[in-house]
Amino acid sequence: MKHIPENIKFLILKGQSGSLSDQEKIILDAWYNEELPDELYWYGDTESELKNRIEANVRFRITSEDRTVSVGRSFLPKALVASIAAFFLLCFAIWFYVKQEQGDLVEPISILSKNKEITKVILPDQTIVWLKGNGRLNYPRHFNGKTRDVELEGEALFEVAKDKTKPFIIHAGDYTTRVVGTSFNLKVRPGEGTFDLDVLTGKVEVTKKGGGLAMESKYTIAANESLHTTNVVSQKPTKVISNNDKDILVLGTQYDMNFVSTPMEGIMKRFEQKFDVKFTGYTGEYSACKVTANLTDQSLETSLKIISMSINADYKIINNREIRLTGGGCF
Repeated sequence: MKHIPENIKFLILKGQSGSLSDQEKIILDAWYNEELPDELYWYGDTESELKNRIEANVRFRITSEDRTVSVGRSFLPKALVASIAAFFLLCFAIWFYVKQEQGDLVEPISILSKNKEITKVILPDQTIVWLKGNGRLNYPRHFNGKTRDVELEGEALFEVAKDKTKPFIIHAGDYTTRVVGTSFNLKVRPGEGTFDLDVLTGKVEVTKKGGGLAMESKYTIAANESLHTTNVVSQKPTKVISNNDKDILVLGTQYDMNFVSTPMEGIMKRFEQKFDVKFTGYTGEYSACKVTANLTDQSLETSLKIISMSINADYKIINNREIRLTGGGCF
């Protein structure tokens, strides 16, 4: 159960009236971004897959405890063969661990969006990717390393989940895009060498590999700025994103979550559509509630905190898929 402290409720109400002090903003932001136990993952199936791979690659059949085992044309004592097997198992385990720590894509999942369609992908860290026509996204089953690495070819709108301890990195041709928690539209064509980035919120760092003896180039692009460059010509970020540009970039997605006096039942439906969750146990307690809140580019956790505070309710997430609200209401 996620209980909202009374002082936080008070600060959110002050924020709605625009009367927060700088210190109060820091306190409120820290509460929004605090680490929650529900965001910790246990990677049991990865361990199982590792075990299966080891068993499939290293099988020593020994019929007698005192016999020797034939290896090619030589005969080695069983104890020595067992030691060799243990050594290779250890090497494999170390290799697997290093690959995970480096953030490499180990056995990635590959998603391809069809022409003129948008495919929603929710990554293991709850980052939402709106993959646009003929785009391809590769990502691991779990982000086990020190970074969250994915590969993109084509175009996608990213809503990156905030995690200051584990940067989100997108590999695309000669370009590497690095963020912590932000939203942006990225379009890359490795074969053509084009790179188009439009940042909606937060900041994005882009690194371009140098060719030959050339030094690599780095850019920092802030909200409402764009970077359009190629392998031949490098350009500086420019502030060109208008409201009309944003509307085009988010068209066909559920990025916009700005609610103005919206019935609670309508908001619950939007939550279900965007985050692939289901509200359970609801019997109409909040049918009279209308909420005004801008939840665009907010995670499911943060959005639930704000909404539950607005109707004076508590919430519980069950199995990462079911949402249950209790208490509160509008009468």
